[in-house]
Amino acid sequence: MKIPQSKILLFLFLIGLGSSAFAQSSSETIKILSYNIFHGENPNHQGVGNLEEIAALISELQPDLVAMQEVDSMTTRSAGVYGEKEDLMQKLAELTGYTGYFAKAMDFAEGGYGEGLLVKGNGKFETQNLPLPGGGEPRAAAWVTYELPSGKKIKFAGTHLCHQFEENRIAQVEAVSLRAKKEKLPTIWAGDLNLKPDSKAYKSIKGSWKDAGASPTPYSPTYGTMEDGARIDYVWFDSSKFTLVDYQVLNVLHSDHYPVLVTLQLK
Repeated sequence: MKIPQSKILLFLFLIGLGSSAFAQSSSETIKILSYNIFHGENPNHQGVGNLEEIAALISELQPDLVAMQEVDSMTTRSAGVYGEKEDLMQKLAELTGYTGYFAKAMDFAEGGYGEGLLVKGNGKFETQNLPLPGGGEPRAAAWVTYELPSGKKIKFAGTHLCHQFEENRIAQVEAVSLRAKKEKLPTIWAGDLNLKPDSKAYKSIKGSWKDAGASPTPYSPTYGTMEDGARIDYVWFDSSKFTLVDYQVLNVLHSDHYPVLVTLQLK
């Protein structure tokens, strides 16, 4: 029996639709949030904590991975805000249901000060101490090996680079990049980098790294006012492994920085 050509074409069309839908469903997206939280204190109301508001924002946005900067752990400063010493990442983990990790960059106020990660699910965490060729305040990067629902693994790092010396920022960018290259996994890194897009440190970031907030994305300050602030908070990704889906700077006033929300798709 000869099958009409119209039915053959319809069959091939439906197969094409099915394979396209499978390709779309099998591709994985990762939502990243980077936020300098000003040690969990409302910058406009000294002594007033805001971890519950930050946790509510995270619960609303549902990012897979969160990089936080200016994080206190068991400091007298946190006691002055919350009435007792607090591990901010542990508290945020309890409030959100995420897994939290604190990477201490330095001793501070009888406790620690550094970077934090929140992960939806579990991960393998590590702290990388960053170089200080120009001296100044110690800095660190918090790393996690994160397993996606498909079983594929990626690397994610959150950091806060030196605010004093360009020499340090350049060396710290290089250290993070070398660590990512050594790991040989698709990598994303984010944080308050204390550098502007026209700086030497920014231009030192080479290779396949892509700034999620670069052109043609409209310029959006991440620090200061929305009218004349600076863009110093970033999400960088390996453009050979990921595609940018969405980039947003959220006009949220829980800190002196704005949160940066990025959605990526694993190639």
